[in-house]
Amino acid sequence: MPPHVGAGVEINWGELERAWGTPFPDDYKEFMRNYGPGAIENFLAVFQPGISEAGLPEGYMADETSVAQEVWEDLGGIPGIDAEPGQLLAWASDGTADLLFWLRGEGSPDDWPVVVYERDEDAWNLYDCGMAEFLVGIFRAQFPQHPLSGTPMWGTSAPRFLTAAEESRISAAGRDPWS
Repeated sequence: MPPHVGAGVEINWGELERAWGTPFPDDYKEFMRNYGPGAIENFLAVFQPGISEAGLPEGYMADETSVAQEVWEDLGGIPGIDAEPGQLLAWASDGTADLLFWLRGEGSPDDWPVVVYERDEDAWNLYDCGMAEFLVGIFRAQFPQHPLSGTPMWGTSAPRFLTAAEESRISAAGRDPWS
């Protein structure tokens, strides 16, 4: 999945991690450096954490994290997994409204598993891998079953990524950015 020209963002991770009160996994930091926020296959939106002028978390990542924490509390999380709602941190959502999170725990953020909330099923599923490994697993169809409700990325040998700005630029030129 080669990034397009102009993809990627420089982020002051120290400032961001202080504002969010948490470190972020290295594979996510690398993804942001190379790709930035945007969409994979016009299906999966990867969030960038934001900070308000008051120095507080804001944006899609903050909003979806808050929603997930409420749903985790309401549904009781994953049976057999002892975790508090505050341990969830959203990093993406898909075109079927599934949400993707890290389940933060003790130790390195590189060891945080991915959790998927399937809204249609009202179900949580845990995947013992990080963000990059999870995405590669979808692209290579390596999971016993597809972890998301939709399948546009499942078994995709050449996935495409576009930032929102690149998608808008292509659309403004009168072309479908995803064709």
